[in-house]
Amino acid sequence: MTGGLLGVFAHPDDETYSMGGVMARYTDEEIPATILCFTRGEVGMIAEGSGATRENLGEVREAELRAACGILGVTDVRIVGTADYATEATAEGVDAIIATMRELTPRVVVTMEPAGVTHHPDHIAVSAMTSEAFHGMREESGGAYPDRLYHSAIPASFLEAFATAGEKLGLPNFFDPKDPLVPRAAPDESIDCLVDVAAWVERKADALRAHRTQSMEMISWLPENLYQAVFGSEAFQRPFPARTSAEELETELFAAFRTPEGSLR
Repeated sequence: MTGGLLGVFAHPDDETYSMGGVMARYTDEEIPATILCFTRGEVGMIAEGSGATRENLGEVREAELRAACGILGVTDVRIVGTADYATEATAEGVDAIIATMRELTPRVVVTMEPAGVTHHPDHIAVSAMTSEAFHGMREESGGAYPDRLYHSAIPASFLEAFATAGEKLGLPNFFDPKDPLVPRAAPDESIDCLVDVAAWVERKADALRAHRTQSMEMISWLPENLYQAVFGSEAFQRPFPARTSAEELETELFAAFRTPEGSLR
């Protein structure tokens, strides 16, 4: 088997929220997985008791990223080193992603949807660069790789269900629309792949906790009996190849590469 999974994100913790369960699932199958993270998150929050300072936050968050990915089975973690909250879509950034693709020849590439899920400018820039790099690498390789591009997204029905459950339980409003960086929902009909990661929920939760400098309020407030409902599936759009009207919703990112027996070819 050649080619694996490449996730490209802007900040430490983006990877776990977006595809923590997917990474755990596929690394358990010994599918190669790599995370390419553009920033070290040095402008992010510093949770009380984390031991980080403004001066060392980038270094600490990189260590958190590596620890979280380790929990999920990903040992290949790479940092581009662009500035947090100042990452722009540049030719140099695209080249960095292409160089990684050229080395790894991934089958599947994942990044956030074009609006960056939370409309964070770094997310938007990295999503745009990843899409450009994906198509540039396919052109360079004559279509040999990468094969599939997925965008992590949150279905509208998920946010609605979570908000309803949270209100009944008296949980904080994690999706306050007044927050400029609150997660935004994608239309349910835009989702092309819904992956069941129920068996890996605890590892995803542990990986989120590894990002100690970030105030993981959802993990601290969320009752464990709701972990499955909140983290038990991960949703993706598939901009390439686009899903046809005849195709059913995919249930995993590597479905196109399975033999009838379920192994990867």
